[in-house]
Amino acid sequence: MLAPNNLDKGLVCLAIEKTLRDISKPTYEKVLCMLNEDYHCYLTDCYEHPEYLANVLKKLFGNAHLTLVKSINDELEQFTHREPVERFLQVVSR
Repeated sequence: MLAPNNLDKGLVCLAIEKTLRDISKPTYEKVLCMLNEDYHCYLTDCYEHPEYLANVLKKLFGNAHLTLVKSINDELEQFTHREPVERFLQVVSR
């Protein structure tokens, strides 16, 4: 069984990936590339550093990034009672 922190991390990563892939595979790949170039990190690192994801989404999509954040939030809606997931969503929404 996964530790609670690993479970939350997995949930967050899957929600991000699904949201980005729902737009397009090139969008998903562009976000991954920018995370690596700008922060030397991977999608899984966004759980601990949601500000990285927020900055990349803002850079790529401008104000439209809020639509992506809402979609991620919708994917995680049933898990917002979990403090780490709620914290992630609060930071990425700024």
